[in-house]
Amino acid sequence: MDVSTTERHCIVKILFLEDVLPTARAGDIKDVRTGFARNYLIPNKLAAVATVHELRRSKKLREAAEQRRLREVAEWKDVVDNIEGVDIEIKVRTGTTGRLYGSVTNTMIASELNNLIGKEVDRKSIKIPSPIRTIGKYKIPAKLADGVTAELSLSVLPDDQSEIINKELEKLTPDKEIIDSSEENQDPTFEQILSSSEPINESLSKNLEPKQNTGTASTEKDEEKTPN
Repeated sequence: MDVSTTERHCIVKILFLEDVLPTARAGDIKDVRTGFARNYLIPNKLAAVATVHELRRSKKLREAAEQRRLREVAEWKDVVDNIEGVDIEIKVRTGTTGRLYGSVTNTMIASELNNLIGKEVDRKSIKIPSPIRTIGKYKIPAKLADGVTAELSLSVLPDDQSEIINKELEKLTPDKEIIDSSEENQDPTFEQILSSSEPINESLSKNLEPKQNTGTASTEKDEEKTPN
């Protein structure tokens, strides 16, 4: 099949020069869409049109790619051994009940893991079983390379600002209201906090009211009773 025929059918046969997962590995020969090949793969030197000359390179490319994969697998196995039992800490904004304003994502975990091991981790390799919306400890599965998996230990903690704000809210809000709200998995509302602080405000207002001068008043009454 010549190039003109493949272009009419929008398909071109190419030789992959690098791993492009999950599409193909280096040395693979596959039919792909012409646009994908000419706009992305070929300009980025990830693949070449599978001419007779290029096809002669396929065996060497496969062998080189296999050696590279073996090295990568060995490196990732070392990484897994080093992070075993190590907590990945992520600090987020939370309410008084420990619920997050949002959720922890695989992008956030990958970023923290990058900082921990000094090696780039693809966020897609981290699979969160269910949404993480509360503080606590979690076990997160990850596939770091072919045949290399790990169970990451994740600790989700309130950030410094949340700790300060939540302590102040706990002082203003009665314990009962906090417990009731916790049972419903909701943080105290602004109205609850405001109503709980009303007795305190009333007490302060009474203490700050100016007191009448009773001594002056009694003197004026005595003067009225005194005959001229």
